[in-house]
Amino acid sequence: MSKFVKIIATLALLASPLMSQAAPATDPIVQGRTEINAAEKAKSAEVKVARKEYREAKAKAKSELAAEKKENAAKAKAAAAEGKDPLVVKRELDAQSSAAYKEKVKAADEKLGAMKKTSKSKMKEKKVEASEKMEKELKK
Repeated sequence: MSKFVKIIATLALLASPLMSQAAPATDPIVQGRTEINAAEKAKSAEVKVARKEYREAKAKAKSELAAEKKENAAKAKAAAAEGKDPLVVKRELDAQSSAAYKEKVKAADEKLGAMKKTSKSKMKEKKVEASEKMEKELKK
């Protein structure tokens, strides 16, 4: 009989987290913690999307830089035909292309930072709101 009771108790302990997720909680603290967890999950999802957009923007800028460098090589050959030093021309064009690439990456960085800040501030607001609800319910 003792083994049977232990098995039932173990199953009850294992099922308790699942049961708390399945049924809406009436305890204000549990509800508050659920709201806080939901806010944190929403923040992490928003940051994940922002990072994906950042990586895509950076990859696009990198591919554009590679294409521009190929064009710069062709322009340098054309400049050599005109009698100009092709290395100097290519270096100047590559410097301009690299500066444009750095600007694009910097803009993507700023966008990512802004997205992180907004999602973090939203999460903090929701956490404060949930904490205030919990405090009000506890004072009752």
